[in-house]
Amino acid sequence: MIDIQLLADKKGIAREYFDATNKLVKISDESRKNVLEILGYPVDDEKALQAILDKEELEPFKNVLDPVQVINDEDLKQFYIRTPESFGEDENATLSVSLKLEDGRVIDRELPLEQVEIADFKTVDGTVYDIRRYFIISDLPYGYHECSVVVKANGKTLKSIPMSLIITPVKMYTPESILNGKKVWGVSSQLYSVRSRNNWGIGDFADLKQLLLGVHKCGGQFVGLNPMHAGYPAIPDESSVSPYSPSSRNWVNIVYISVNSVPELAHCKEALDLINSEKFQQKLRVLRDKEYVDYRGVIEAKLQVLRMIFDHVKVDDKRSSRGNKFNEFVERGGENLINFATYDAMQQYFYNQGVDAYSWEKFPKEYQDIHSTFVDAWRKEHHQDVMFYCYLQFLANEQLADAYNTAKNDGMLIGTYRDLAVGVAKQSCDVWADVNNVFRTKGSIGAPPDPLGPLGQNWGLAPMAPSALKACAYKPMIAMYKANMQSCGAMRIDHAAGLFRLWITKTCEPASTGAYVHYDMHDLLGIIALESHRNKCLVITEDLGTIPVELTKALRKVGAFSYKIFFDEKAQDGGYIAPRDYISQAMSALTTHDMPTLVGWWGCFDLDLGIKLGIYTQKEADDLRAAREYSKQRILDSLHGLGSISDSYTRNAKESVMNEELATALQIHMCTGSCSLFSSQIEDWIGVDKPVNVPGTNTEYPNWRRKLTADLEDIFANQHVRDMTKSMTLARE
Repeated sequence: MIDIQLLADKKGIAREYFDATNKLVKISDESRKNVLEILGYPVDDEKALQAILDKEELEPFKNVLDPVQVINDEDLKQFYIRTPESFGEDENATLSVSLKLEDGRVIDRELPLEQVEIADFKTVDGTVYDIRRYFIISDLPYGYHECSVVVKANGKTLKSIPMSLIITPVKMYTPESILNGKKVWGVSSQLYSVRSRNNWGIGDFADLKQLLLGVHKCGGQFVGLNPMHAGYPAIPDESSVSPYSPSSRNWVNIVYISVNSVPELAHCKEALDLINSEKFQQKLRVLRDKEYVDYRGVIEAKLQVLRMIFDHVKVDDKRSSRGNKFNEFVERGGENLINFATYDAMQQYFYNQGVDAYSWEKFPKEYQDIHSTFVDAWRKEHHQDVMFYCYLQFLANEQLADAYNTAKNDGMLIGTYRDLAVGVAKQSCDVWADVNNVFRTKGSIGAPPDPLGPLGQNWGLAPMAPSALKACAYKPMIAMYKANMQSCGAMRIDHAAGLFRLWITKTCEPASTGAYVHYDMHDLLGIIALESHRNKCLVITEDLGTIPVELTKALRKVGAFSYKIFFDEKAQDGGYIAPRDYISQAMSALTTHDMPTLVGWWGCFDLDLGIKLGIYTQKEADDLRAAREYSKQRILDSLHGLGSISDSYTRNAKESVMNEELATALQIHMCTGSCSLFSSQIEDWIGVDKPVNVPGTNTEYPNWRRKLTADLEDIFANQHVRDMTKSMTLARE
């Protein structure tokens, strides 16, 4: 009889954890059993389960080598070779090792098998196997290499699978000037929220370029963005626009394309005539004037014009440099791009057919499997539609890169920094096009119960199985990190706890019934460090909440930047820790996209909204309001005590309002702190009171849609903004 709980241990499912209050919480046996099932183990069918476990046990010995080995500068340069014990009985047995380096070089070595140390042995399926430790004697460069071995003994030849050998640095990349003590500030921006005179009702990549240059002129050195991950252009549902529940983390959201900046537009009379028509211009004015982003209206307007351009201008013309550039982009994107473009095109096709195709699970059955011959036939039949979505990705990637390059050429130290979401939605393209079989659709990523969320959180994101990631040599993770370190000088990893463990729950079950599943932190951090150096990309980890001490230590060691939110940094007496006492290897901020704005927090508007939305009872809101008043007083005490605000400003929190003077004082307070990076929010420059996201809500509040209350052009012409940012720059210096 299989011991299910011991099996759960072997598969990295935790038995307990320390919660947000540092209390030890036991995870129930039933929860651990449920997560085993999510990971693909039929716990209620002993015969089927045993067959899977037998296969898993034999696989490493059949393959001779592991699928992947990640080695950093501090690791022993070794890997393991598994051979039948009988091979070692042949005195003439030989081992041939072939290392195929990423740059094309090949290193071959042959030696007697007896010279390779036996570290262990194991009996599997009646055969005794030696587990030998092989030391790499060559000095290998950082990169993705391939290793294979051939063992000859007793007249037999044993060939291994090719093993991915990934050699990585220990430390992640940090710009030299920051390593030498330079402290900088920048802004975090929800790009969709940006208003400008010329956008089409949503912030776009032309706005991003303007924003980067404007921030740099004010003294800032970076602009942090919401995740740029691909969304669902075919889905008409406004509740599916969260940048943290994307369709793919490898590709870019086409809603941010600046149509006016597309080079082919100048050569398409039909598109120009449409755009310049009074009816279309009126539509754009309406989209721009709306308080909240009308995603459906924006995407329909953009796709109408972009498809017109695609149909009338031969974008893949090999006789032109532009056509060659597009063809090269498609070739580099390979299978991943084609599958992604197929999904977008197919989803739109089925919607046009009257199918509620919000997920691949709603497609006709024959199209639900990426490997289906029906999918391949559909792709060939609708080749132009697929190429259109490839073209949209070409434009989006090009414009994002152009904005970043413009900032760097202007002398910006970091430029754009991107945000990496913790996962993708179950209905996403990444799950549908999962050629490596790493996603598990029976589960959802989330968080266990804590004081802020007594019921826990269920994010609707499909988890990846740790064993499946190793089996495919982390290919999906490598592709994702590479994609998200393009066109940026820094990358923020949302919910960095996922590098160590993720809370996984059965789909549609309460989050409280989940369990933690551990991932190989050593391997993931190594791959991130490698890509960080290759792309000269600083890494910021969102390490808020309940973070295991093992992960905290590892992140500091590898040079990942921590994330410090002022309102969370409290001393035991309830006062606020001075920003000058924060660690330097961090980015600090006053607020985030999941919090009220400064005006909203100080005025307790979030509590009023919480009552209206049913998040708080009147009593809960009143208790929070009382605690808020105490916190506000402690903040004022800190500002005055550290000289961050004028003596003429009131010392009584009950008399204070979040005006320009107080907002500026808080920015200066943070800029004088020790963190190398400080991230401000444009909302707090211009006094926006409404939040962009209210955690715990979906349709109750228009999350991810609220716009700024002023155009970019006016923001950077605002004298208060100029004065405040000048003071911020001086404070940082």
